[in-house]
Amino acid sequence: MCGIAGVYNSDFPELTLELIWRMNKRLTHRGPDDEGYVLINTSASRYEQRTGDDTIAELRATMCHITTPATAQVDLALGHRRLSIIDLSAAGHQPMSNEDGTIWILHNGEVYNHIELREELTSRGYRFRSRTDTEVILHSYEEWGHECLNRFNGMWAIVIWDCREKKLFCSRDRFGIKPLYYYYDGKKLLFASEIKALLEADFIVRKPNNQVIFDYLAYGLEGCTEDTFFSGIKQIKGGHYLEFHPNENEFKIKRYYDIPLRYKLNGLSDDEYVRRFRELLEDSVRLRLISDVPLGTCLSGGLDSCSIVCMIDKLMREKGLKLPGLSDIQRSFSARFNEKEYDEGYFINDVVRKTNVDAHYIYPTGESLWKTLPDLVWQQEEPFVLPYVYAQWEVYKLAKQSGVRVVLDGQGSDELLAGYQIYYAALFSYLIRTFQWKRLAKECFYNLRLRGKAARYDLLIAFYHLLPRSSQSWVRKAIQVEDRSCMNKEFAASYAGYHFRDSSATEIHTGFFDEYVYERFKNSILPGLLRHQDKNSMAHSIESRVPFLDYRLVEFAFSMPWEQKIQLGSRKFVLRNAVKEILPDSVANRQDKMGFPTPIDIWLRGEFGDVVYDIFNSQSFKQCPFLDARKVRQEYETYRSGSKSIGITIWRWINLELWLRMFIERTGCTLT
Repeated sequence: MCGIAGVYNSDFPELTLELIWRMNKRLTHRGPDDEGYVLINTSASRYEQRTGDDTIAELRATMCHITTPATAQVDLALGHRRLSIIDLSAAGHQPMSNEDGTIWILHNGEVYNHIELREELTSRGYRFRSRTDTEVILHSYEEWGHECLNRFNGMWAIVIWDCREKKLFCSRDRFGIKPLYYYYDGKKLLFASEIKALLEADFIVRKPNNQVIFDYLAYGLEGCTEDTFFSGIKQIKGGHYLEFHPNENEFKIKRYYDIPLRYKLNGLSDDEYVRRFRELLEDSVRLRLISDVPLGTCLSGGLDSCSIVCMIDKLMREKGLKLPGLSDIQRSFSARFNEKEYDEGYFINDVVRKTNVDAHYIYPTGESLWKTLPDLVWQQEEPFVLPYVYAQWEVYKLAKQSGVRVVLDGQGSDELLAGYQIYYAALFSYLIRTFQWKRLAKECFYNLRLRGKAARYDLLIAFYHLLPRSSQSWVRKAIQVEDRSCMNKEFAASYAGYHFRDSSATEIHTGFFDEYVYERFKNSILPGLLRHQDKNSMAHSIESRVPFLDYRLVEFAFSMPWEQKIQLGSRKFVLRNAVKEILPDSVANRQDKMGFPTPIDIWLRGEFGDVVYDIFNSQSFKQCPFLDARKVRQEYETYRSGSKSIGITIWRWINLELWLRMFIERTGCTLT
């Protein structure tokens, strides 16, 4: 788990060394253990390795420092910051090359099946100098080219300079767990694990992406397309790779992976689906416990994280698994709240009692939120919709203070297995479309029994889903689902008309419910959550692993019929049945969902109301071209009196303003 950075600049090669050093320095928190560089002349195929201030001591004597002038013209520079997880020795130093220096690699992430791949590559004649998965990726690329990506099971952002083909190759894992951003203006190409590293380049203008800001304010969307909140800075989407041939100035991005939705595994019994799902989940958890440094688990009290904690406990008890770097006791990390209606301690405590984990707790407060917020905005780099990000930040900080370097997290399960309330309406709409009236009546009955009056709205929303897209847009405006009431009118008029489906998404016709789950998994909800997780964990030099996003488990989940996701009103049906024997009854039977709840309404209405007033009355907020400051203040007054429940909306406005102050020059903040 690391930070990677790179610069291709043929116009001003003399600036490349200083820029790559500054970019890499911005990523120190992602890799405090080691630092490395390689400077390349892409035309002459010459390279020089360099060290930095944090390079492993035994390597400094063999290389020049990054500040030493290059002996030849340099147009490509690669930089790396290492967080050592597998093979802590100097053999894992990056940038790493093959034996003859014709291929160089930067790698951020983990490939969990590297041991099996190493054995196959060894049988083909490759030799290894380290135990790292990075070297396995390097030789896999040598052997199979870009096809190697489909052999990996893990999370990664990879950059490879292929001297043989004079090609730069960059890739993200299938679902975009690890980030990779880039800037390309037709001549210069910059890429990095974080946006703030790219902003070290003086020629990148800090200008907001107005369309992305509109989608954030109106719909609460983040990370749904290749665009970021910064105009001109993009991300490589999950399941894609970038190829750049500098000598021909050829630049292209291609998809290498998509979930095979057309493959359906129908006709099995519930027990058989459960058995296969459990086996895949157990193996996914087992693989993600491979580490040479201390490891722990995030425990929120929800079904997903509790399942992981209990699955690890099962592996330790029944299969004698030993956790790396710790005693025989598993460590867990949880956020608790003094405000009881937001606290999941009842469920957390039941899991702790059942597994005897070494439980660690932190109690976030409103006061600590306001102290932390500048750091949080800085590390997240883009505005974020939900304040749960703060609670997550505190959990990773707690893990770091406890000496843990790797944590397992339950991210992805809700998006994979229809874990949110919104999926009921999508299912009802599908059953109406396919004239499955008996099943519709049955699911509506159980949904009503489980959720009471709140379930009545799901059927109304189901009929909304049946409308054509043009009519849906009209309905959203009529009932003000789109939050435009406090937007600048000119801004709202200019950037309305967002089309939900990402333009890069494959056209799929497997039934509305499957399409709905797919969109939220690939393009809508999950990308933002993965960004929050990566930035929060890496800000504390923590590697976060997500067992529910093992591609084998994802493909199996999408191959199952809808009844394995929602059945008898119960969401995540197959998961509940797969882990019910190892969970406490309170968690196994739990139907409500909180998910890192944060008492933001209490904080915004109470002790920090004056702070919010100061923000909304500030001169910079009044000059914001995206919001009507007067209407915002009126809405906040109404909210603070208790007449409206719009805490999340208030949070968005605050977050956007703080982001603009920190990252954007107001002179570049216009509606054009």
